[in-house]
Amino acid sequence: LAVGPVDGGVVDTHALPAQVYWGRPAKVALVEALAKLGKERAFLMVSSSLRRETEVVDELVAALGGLCVGVWDGMPAHSPREAVVAAANAARAVQADVIVTLGGGSLTDGAKVARVALAENVTEAAGLDHFKYTPGDEKKGNPLRMTALIPQITIPTTLSAGEFSWFAGVTNVAKRAEAGVAPKETYLYPAALPSAIILDPALASHTPPELLLSTGLRSVDHCVEALGSPLGNPYSDTLLQGALKLLVRGLRRAKADSGDLEALLDCQVAIWQTVQGCQSGPKMGASHAIGHILGGAYDVPHGITSCVTLPAVLEWNAAEPAAARRQRLVAHVFEGLEAEGLEGEAGQRQQATSRSAAEHVRSLVHELGLPTTLGEVGVTPEMFEDCARRTMQDRLVDTNPRKISGWEDVKQILDLAAS
Repeated sequence: LAVGPVDGGVVDTHALPAQVYWGRPAKVALVEALAKLGKERAFLMVSSSLRRETEVVDELVAALGGLCVGVWDGMPAHSPREAVVAAANAARAVQADVIVTLGGGSLTDGAKVARVALAENVTEAAGLDHFKYTPGDEKKGNPLRMTALIPQITIPTTLSAGEFSWFAGVTNVAKRAEAGVAPKETYLYPAALPSAIILDPALASHTPPELLLSTGLRSVDHCVEALGSPLGNPYSDTLLQGALKLLVRGLRRAKADSGDLEALLDCQVAIWQTVQGCQSGPKMGASHAIGHILGGAYDVPHGITSCVTLPAVLEWNAAEPAAARRQRLVAHVFEGLEAEGLEGEAGQRQQATSRSAAEHVRSLVHELGLPTTLGEVGVTPEMFEDCARRTMQDRLVDTNPRKISGWEDVKQILDLAAS
C-alpha cells in the first residue's frame, strides 16, 4: 500500500536478545538457556498469582534442581522502586549470577532495574536516584550507561513486549507526597536487554483474560503508532503490518478460546516481530505518552491505557493529512483481515473500506471486551487538565505525527477518549 513518495534515509538498527525460544516448554528451554549462558545460580522473580494459584512455579523450580538458588514473588504493578531494590537485595544475598522472570511487564522491568541495583551497589530505594535518566541528560553527553549487568532470562506471560527492549521503567512511590503521583522513571542501560526470552503459550494461557488481551492491545498500540510515524520506512512498515495482522487475528481467537495455544503463540511471535519494526526507525507518539501518565499517575494498567487512548489519538492525528495517509497502513491490515472473513462480531460488520484506523481499533477494543473510555477506568473530566499538563513532560509528545503545541491539544485527545 503506497502512502506517498519514499525518500532514502538512514535509521538506527534494532537490538534483540541473543536467544528467543518459542513454542517449547519453558522448563525445558530454561535449562538449555542457562547452560548456554554458563550460569548456575538462578534467582527466580515470579508472579505471585502464578505461584499461588498454579503448579507452574513449582514445576519450573523442580526442573532447575540445584540451579535455582531462590524464588521471589513480591513485585506489585508498575514496578515500585522499593520492590525492585528488595528483589536486588534478595538476589545479592544468595549470590545469584542470573535473574529469571516469570510473569508480566512489571516483573520484566523490575528485574532489569534490580540488576542495575546489583551492579551499582544500590541497597536502598533512594540510591537509584543517581542512575535514572533525567530529561536533558543527552545534552551533557551520552545518556546511556554502559555498566555490565548480570544476565536476565525472561519468560513472559503477557503480551506487552517489554522483554524485547533494554529500556526499563519503575515508579518512585516516595515522590507521591510531593508530586501527587508516583512518577515513572526510565533507566537506560543497554545491558539490561534480556539475554534470552522464552515464549511458551501454555504459560500465557494461565493469565487472566482481561490482562492477556489488554496487554495484547498494548502491542497493537506499538504496531499502530509505529505505522503512523512519519519516520516509518519500507522495512519497518512491512514488519509492522505483518505483525499487526498476526496479532489481531491471534487476539480474536484467544478471546474466543483462552486455551487456544496456537493463537497465543501467534500473538507471542507477533510481538517479537512488532519490536523489530518499532526499533527500525519509527517513533511512538501521544498514545504512549498519555499512557505513561495514566499508568503512573492514575494507576490505570498499561494495557488498558492503550485501549482508551489509541483510538482517540488516531482520530485527533487524522486531521493532519500526512498522518491520515500513514494511518491507511493500519486500516489496510484490518481490511485484509475482514476480506478473509475475520470481521469479528456480526453486529459490528461494516464495509471495511469505509472505516478509519481509529474506528477499526475502537471496534477491536470493543470486540475484545475491554474498556473504551476514560470514564470506565476511573479518569474523569476534572482530571483531564492535570493529566494533559503532565503528559507534556513526556518525550514522546515530540514525536507524535501531528504536532502537539501545548497541554490544550492533549486535553482535546482526552476529551475524545471520554466517551
